[in-house]
Amino acid sequence: MDTKLKTKVAQLFLKNPITIASGPFVHGEYLETFHDLDILGAITTKTVTFNPRKGNQSPRLVEIENGYINSVGLKNVGIKRFIEMKIPFIEEMNVPTIVSIAGESKEEYVRMVEMLNPIECVSAIEINVSCPNVQNKSIIFESDVEGFGDLLKSIRNVCKKPLFVKISNNNADVVTTAKICKEQNIDAVVLLNSPSGMSLNLNSGQSNLPRQYGGMSGKILKPVALKVVDQVSNAVDIPIIGVGGISNTDDVIEMLLAGASAVGIGSAIMWDPLAAYKMVINLEKDLQKYNYNSVEEIILKVKQTRQWYIESQKIK
Repeated sequence: MDTKLKTKVAQLFLKNPITIASGPFVHGEYLETFHDLDILGAITTKTVTFNPRKGNQSPRLVEIENGYINSVGLKNVGIKRFIEMKIPFIEEMNVPTIVSIAGESKEEYVRMVEMLNPIECVSAIEINVSCPNVQNKSIIFESDVEGFGDLLKSIRNVCKKPLFVKISNNNADVVTTAKICKEQNIDAVVLLNSPSGMSLNLNSGQSNLPRQYGGMSGKILKPVALKVVDQVSNAVDIPIIGVGGISNTDDVIEMLLAGASAVGIGSAIMWDPLAAYKMVINLEKDLQKYNYNSVEEIILKVKQTRQWYIESQKIK
């Protein structure tokens, strides 16, 4: 392991900050055809639900300038078949793996966590509480402050692994949401889940997606993601995986400077399957270009500027 690139997200130690974000199109089996997976810091699975989901009607993806709008609708085989079909592959990957889950009820979340607890190759669990592409609003919990806190408490009580929560700015204030995560002993937050967007057909005047709106991704998101990561890292003492618009090592460093401990790569891999690989290969050189010796140096430097850290040092 190159110690200059190592980082930590809560209890999860990573050889570098480059992780694969949970998304509808990018997954380990796909990437394995292009490069060795063990070069990555971690991989997050596509979101899994308790029951299988067919997903939304096609078309599910629209290309926009510097990005995409997708409306896949959490298409997946369900948690039971996921464990049967995907866990053997994950066991062979030799990469820290974060399993993303979404439920339609508190009971479904709890049951899925209980099913994943004994699986050794599952390094952490990511709770997706803000998917913008589903009709069932019970999947979107973060807009209900009281219910959200109760949900996290129930999951935390049964989860035996590092627990992350992926949140968006679609339905609630992200700082408030992150504070609730901190109060419920969540280990880290993943920012930012896809903001909702729209693309119109100029001839018909109708949406290019059957469900009208979808989740935005790609380079277009980077300024929004940076802002949200900066806001949360200033207000809440909680590790952050920064996601949104990261396509090169400069973007990685920028996200670390905003307050993230690691980054998630998604749409960049759709443009270039070797994108994450190139970021890992080039990161040490580009850190030196900006006079940084290591990833940990950036994280510590940023931490020391945060008001919550300054106040904690005064107490000591």
